[in-house]
Amino acid sequence: MRNTNFTAGGIALAVLAATGVSLAGTAQAAPAAKLREGMQVVGQDVQPGTYTTSGPREKDYGVCFIEWLPYKGAKSSEATDVEAYTGTSYVRLNAGDVINVEGCVWTLE
Repeated sequence: MRNTNFTAGGIALAVLAATGVSLAGTAQAAPAAKLREGMQVVGQDVQPGTYTTSGPREKDYGVCFIEWLPYKGAKSSEATDVEAYTGTSYVRLNAGDVINVEGCVWTLE
């Protein structure tokens, strides 16, 4: 007689496998088509391409900023470029760019 020990986790895995559910990886959301406030990696968090804004909102105090950083987790003092936007504006973002966004609503064209 074989000694078969099942744990709750083992049973759950067996049920999932029997129903055809893959456990190979976790699903990741596609990169967004809108920039959000804060740091993001183009091609990973947001799609590459040209983004547009109609300008700062009232809460943006008349100006918005995009900082280009050398790597994810870099500090603002390490920015390689900073652009300020005060009206209708466009910005081209390339895959691999690491940016920090402050203000404005940016959408992919």
